[in-house]
Amino acid sequence: MVAIFTGDKTTKLYKILALFSLSIILITSIYGIVMAIYRGIEVVGETLVDVEFPPIHIFPFFYMKPVTWLNFAIITLTYSSLELGTAVIAKLSEFKKNLIKLSLFVLGSLAVYETLFNFTLWSGLISRDSIKESLNPDLIINPFPNPDIPWNIVFSTKLYLAILIICVYTFYFIKKIESNSK
Repeated sequence: MVAIFTGDKTTKLYKILALFSLSIILITSIYGIVMAIYRGIEVVGETLVDVEFPPIHIFPFFYMKPVTWLNFAIITLTYSSLELGTAVIAKLSEFKKNLIKLSLFVLGSLAVYETLFNFTLWSGLISRDSIKESLNPDLIINPFPNPDIPWNIVFSTKLYLAILIICVYTFYFIKKIESNSK
């Protein structure tokens, strides 16, 4: 653990942010899996959407759903890891960098589609539920393409949005490294 606190202030900050984010990811993921098994929930991501943390009655001024904490942590871990790994990325061959950029472009394209699809579906289902006067956006599920394994729309939208942000930023980050090395 001593190695965490070596380096300049910025490096220390990125290391601490990376460890903190990784901790949140692990804790949130374990909580979601354990609660889904314990409660017998069959909707993917529901256990990370149906509660607030810290609980509103304990801390009414600042609280978020576990899926929001997870989203925040994934993006922060990626950012911190890229900043800490700048030298390693810079040393990669042009072929490897191009392969990574191609992969990011393809994955980012898929994430754009899924994010737009989820927002569109979410909007339609919110409209449907508001007409029925049973509106709770946190309970909306996406039964497509497999109705046996539905996904909570809040959960899936936040994760696809995180993937999109990561792909765009990582692509930009690699391009920035390449332009600085010329």
